[in-house]
Amino acid sequence: MAKGLFIAFVAVFIGTVWCMSEPNYFDPVIESDVVNDRGKPEFHAIINENENKVSRIRPALKATDRDEVGGAKFICGYDIVKHKKKLEMPFVIQVTNRTTGEAEIRVKEGYKLNYEKRKHYRFSIVANDCGMPRRISNPAVVMIKVKDVDKFAPNFENASYYITIEEGKLYDKFLTIRAVDEDKSQTYRDICGYNILTPNVPFEIDADGNIRNTKILEYSRHRNFIMKVVAKDCGGKTSKPVSVNIFIKEICRNGWQGISDRTTYFAGSGRQKVAENARLRMCDPTCIPDNVSVKMTLATKHIGKGCDRDTFSITSQRKICGASGESVDLLPPPPLADWTQNLQTDDGHESDQVFFFNGENAAIVPENYFNHTLDQQFTISTWMKHDFSDDYDTPHKKVEKEHILCMSDGEEMNRHHYAVFVHGEKLVLLLRREPTTEAEMEIFKPAEWRWHIPQINDAEWHHYVISVDLKNADQNSVKLYIDGKLLLQDKTVFEEIDDWPLHKSSKVHYTKLSVGACWQGGKSRFEHYFKGYLAGLSVLKAKRESDRVIRCLNNCKESLDFHAVGEMQTGSSVSFNNEMTEFNISGKDVAEVEKLLHEVAYVNVRSFPTPGRRKLLLQTQLKCNGETVTLPEVQTYVMVQEPPKPIITITGSKNLTKLVFEFERGLLVFKDIEIEASKTTETREEEEEDEEDEDKAAILALKVSKAMLAQETSLKEPRTEILLDSCKIEADPPLNLFYEHLSLPTHIMGNLGLEWSETNDGVVITNADTIDRYISVLRKIHYYHNEPSILNSRSLALKCSSENQRFISNLFITKLVAVHKEPEYNNAANVQSNVHNQPVEHDAMQRLSSKITPDVAAATSNFGMAAIIVVCIGFLLFMIILGVIRIRAVHRRTQVVQVDEKQEMEWDNSALNITVNPMEQEVQQVFEYEDNVQQALRDDTDSEDDGSDFHDEIDSSDEEVRPPGKDQLEWDDSTLSF
Repeated sequence: MAKGLFIAFVAVFIGTVWCMSEPNYFDPVIESDVVNDRGKPEFHAIINENENKVSRIRPALKATDRDEVGGAKFICGYDIVKHKKKLEMPFVIQVTNRTTGEAEIRVKEGYKLNYEKRKHYRFSIVANDCGMPRRISNPAVVMIKVKDVDKFAPNFENASYYITIEEGKLYDKFLTIRAVDEDKSQTYRDICGYNILTPNVPFEIDADGNIRNTKILEYSRHRNFIMKVVAKDCGGKTSKPVSVNIFIKEICRNGWQGISDRTTYFAGSGRQKVAENARLRMCDPTCIPDNVSVKMTLATKHIGKGCDRDTFSITSQRKICGASGESVDLLPPPPLADWTQNLQTDDGHESDQVFFFNGENAAIVPENYFNHTLDQQFTISTWMKHDFSDDYDTPHKKVEKEHILCMSDGEEMNRHHYAVFVHGEKLVLLLRREPTTEAEMEIFKPAEWRWHIPQINDAEWHHYVISVDLKNADQNSVKLYIDGKLLLQDKTVFEEIDDWPLHKSSKVHYTKLSVGACWQGGKSRFEHYFKGYLAGLSVLKAKRESDRVIRCLNNCKESLDFHAVGEMQTGSSVSFNNEMTEFNISGKDVAEVEKLLHEVAYVNVRSFPTPGRRKLLLQTQLKCNGETVTLPEVQTYVMVQEPPKPIITITGSKNLTKLVFEFERGLLVFKDIEIEASKTTETREEEEEDEEDEDKAAILALKVSKAMLAQETSLKEPRTEILLDSCKIEADPPLNLFYEHLSLPTHIMGNLGLEWSETNDGVVITNADTIDRYISVLRKIHYYHNEPSILNSRSLALKCSSENQRFISNLFITKLVAVHKEPEYNNAANVQSNVHNQPVEHDAMQRLSSKITPDVAAATSNFGMAAIIVVCIGFLLFMIILGVIRIRAVHRRTQVVQVDEKQEMEWDNSALNITVNPMEQEVQQVFEYEDNVQQALRDDTDSEDDGSDFHDEIDSSDEEVRPPGKDQLEWDDSTLSF
């Protein structure tokens, strides 16, 4: 061991001595392709100020040594030997390959370059080898350029900017803002752009920071703008936002101030003032008004047919207003009438059905729907908006007639019996009376009444009523009402034309009543087409509509209101038009006119007003120093909000299971129906109407209603406040009217003024009435089926609505199930137990349970099925316990029980027979727990799963069925009928 250590020591010592004495003949050499003017090699490098390593050196830094032996042939390091002494050198050079002499330049640990402090570094370096002693290379020059990085974000010169500009001007620039950057390089210190962060402002800024407005500004709309602006340097860094506050300077103008652009109105809020803070400003101090006249107009032409009156259809409105129920609507909405299906309509739910006549379409009213002849008393009424034609203003241009209504010959001839048509600027009633005697044929009688009225061609909705009473041959025998007001029979607007009576003709066998044109029987075509819109065209025969009803039909539900008549001073006056949509104020004092204008309010008495805008226009004239000055018009609007919508919920029994013979007698299908109405508590603002899907809305309404009822937080509304106007019963599949139909309580419906129609798709009941009255009618509807043996089940869907389909209930579906009675099966008298000595009760219960299939269970109500299952399980447990008791009794017996030979054995070890007549009665009582449940269980034999397995088990052997006799066992599963 000691010898080995000695040898190792000697070897180390000899190696050390040899290395220290190794030859080192040559100096290292640093070479470069670039040489300076002194002949020294140069190296150029670039480094970013945020980097720690010089990654770009040209050429690559390396040194070589010609020595070939020992450490002298390796390069051990580089030294920086010459640089500016005042600055500490932040670099070190590290050898990466001693063999090739390659090295890299790095930033010293803890140092950070800064372009702003020093952009260039120049120093000399030498390389040294690893020889002993070491040799140093020739010097080389290294030049390092520090490259700037974007360290600083721009900063604005000011913390915020304020400026005032005048309204009504477009500026090229009104403000210049400037940002600076602390970066020193040209690349990053320049500002490349400015951006406005605030959206939707009428300003823009260019790359030099100049701000200008993009549209003319008005002090009345915006008094100042505050916006955020940022600057961005060319390196991409963004400054913090700076606030720019722009004040708008008002230019004095004569006119109204303090009138809000918008007034929000909520249903049921009563009066809402529309100009409460209005003030009249006069810029000219020399002008002292002698008189001020103000006219405020509520524009409602776009709402329905002139104002927010279309809560219900015209038919329902007539009923509510107490109009005669004998009036016939000649344009009932499709699909109730097939002759209106091809007419163009608007399908909105906010008003009744409107029909558009384009000058090429017309409709024929069937005679079985309306008898064409008129009595001496009748009333024709309609809503009409006539399309204005430029031909009316063309001189010498023949104006065509446009027939609203026309009864004419159906063949051979072109005679017009009666008609209502537009002719230029006139509304004309034509009535050619047929004589009843020879003497009347020679009597010249009034046959045409013409009214020259401007409303015909103003392209607005108007309500026209022509009331005729030919019994009284006076001036008032024919009256025209426009928008509920009687038109005076002034000679300037009215003329009456006489004509001969219409002679009878053997050529004509029938007539045609057309709407939208007139049928020319001799030409077999339509002529004189009408252009415009019609709604609610109806005819009342044998009587005239009362003035009260006509006024009621035209009552506008929204209007302007004024309650300060008692506060008026002398010299002031106010006036309204009949519709309360125009309000005029006149006064000598500006302050008095302002005070009166403050009291003008908007009111809408509808429970569920149509949401949307109602425009308000304010026009003002004043007299100053004898001259009339017209001030600029002021336009504002009332925004009627969407009211809390009522949720109409229908509940009741959804399954009705009856024996087949009861379907022949008639079933009350909705005998326990309930209809409730509640309001949602949320209100949303309506700028535009959104149509919702009916099925989704109905499902949502039902869920919301149930939740509200469960929490007892629903706002119950009295039923009298919400009127239903339709209930539709749909049959799925459609009714086969040959052997099934729905029977309605028509007598009650007639007394209530409800109308109805029945097709194979179901029944539709219409006209506005209370929920209670609709319930009373629905509960008396019967379903009849004359061949119930072929009936399995029938579904009826009920849906009700209010305000002309605007509010729709949930879809309530009830299922009618016909129960077919099952024939009784009589089994053999001696029913033995099976080979395992199982009681016969078990087999009977298996047969009983086999009848209760899932398909059968689906035909009954959930409650009834649950009751049956509970009772059956209880009965099964009872029979098992009874069997166990009897088996134990058998084992306790020590001898066979002897019985009379004339009697069958009631107890035998080989066959367990149990007397169960009382049990049979108990089984029947169990299945009679719910009405006709045992028949309902059998109903599934008519379904797709016909229970063939069950019948195969019962009917597989003829020996199992025989007529009952006196010796029949008291226990016999044939006595179990289901």
